Amino acid sequence: MKNIFLSLFIAFLGLSACNDTSDQYELSGKIDGLSNQEMILQFVSFNDITDIDTTTADETGNYSFEGKAAEPGFYRISANGKFWMLRLENETVVYNADFADDQLIKVEVLKSEKAIAFQEVIRFFIDKQGEMSTFGEQYQMKQMAGASPEELKAIEEQYLVAQAEMNEEIKKKIDNTTDPITGIYLMSALKSDEDLAYIREKLDSYGTAMPSSTYILEMREQVKNAEDAAAAQKAQEESSAAASKNVAIGIEAPDIIQKTPQGSDLSLSSLRGKVVLIDFWASWCKPCRMENPTVVAAYNKYKDKGFTVLSVSLDKERDAWMNAIAQDGLVWPNHVSDLQLWNNAAAKLYGVQSIPAAFLIDANGIIIGRDLRGEELEAKLKEVL
Repeated sequence: MKNIFLSLFIAFLGLSACNDTSDQYELSGKIDGLSNQEMILQFVSFNDITDIDTTTADETGNYSFEGKAAEPGFYRISANGKFWMLRLENETVVYNADFADDQLIKVEVLKSEKAIAFQEVIRFFIDKQGEMSTFGEQYQMKQMAGASPEELKAIEEQYLVAQAEMNEEIKKKIDNTTDPITGIYLMSALKSDEDLAYIREKLDSYGTAMPSSTYILEMREQVKNAEDAAAAQKAQEESSAAASKNVAIGIEAPDIIQKTPQGSDLSLSSLRGKVVLIDFWASWCKPCRMENPTVVAAYNKYKDKGFTVLSVSLDKERDAWMNAIAQDGLVWPNHVSDLQLWNNAAAKLYGVQSIPAAFLIDANGIIIGRDLRGEELEAKLKEVL
């Protein structure tokens, strides 16, 4: 459930304000409970928070800011460790709140229709955040009570349904608003894998009115990054799927040729005639190191019956690789690597995306097992040897 953006509606909800044609803003109001405290007005983008102005509340919490806003956008008042989010441009806005009101129930916005509508969106997100959090609380309670996997999965599915419904509500609000700033704020909560095309369409529309908007520029960049990441993931999945077809059980194992620790070439095909366990591992992989004693035991038991191991390391440092071989007692002679971590050519050829990973090859070079561990490996070796 990844978001493309920094989810401003959550990051600043914790505590969160144009209709005239003024060339400057006049932001004033009262924060009950905030007496003689410094207040900072800040411009909030997806990538940064910039201080714009400072003032000091009087004894009863009254305050005022005046200045020129570089662009319409999300602003926040910061004071004494709390934040109040608002929409601001060069106009008059009155923003009243209560310092002790963490849920923003007592917030009052006046003078600006756009700022008032923006506050209603913040209220919407606060309410939705409360609704969605109940699923997590319910899941945790059920888990602690020993609920079955089916019960926990049911809660997850309910959450996903509620998430989808919320996304649809957000889109309706975006479609109904005439304010690009509010629309962009709403879009920051949408899902990257499902809504990229929708977001791009809206950005193109908003960009006509606000071509130099910080938010549009930042969001377009993040949309592009998300699209690039999705394309890269798809390419990787397609490559892995193609590789998996080449290493299915019953298929002749593709040849592997890589360097030994001593620098000479060693190939899988040179081991033809033996039953070979191709074991993908690395010195930095704790699960691999934990599995090594099992592989060592199998090797010692069946090495005289035509069984051997070809260890393919996804290490980068030769010394770490060599030390792990010695520490774990990997006494078979067949160790290779190209020291390219996850770019290891053999790992790519075999579609390996996690380690440990293993392929059992018979004496004719045919794949007869994948990821056999412990008793499964023992039983298969006993069967073929």
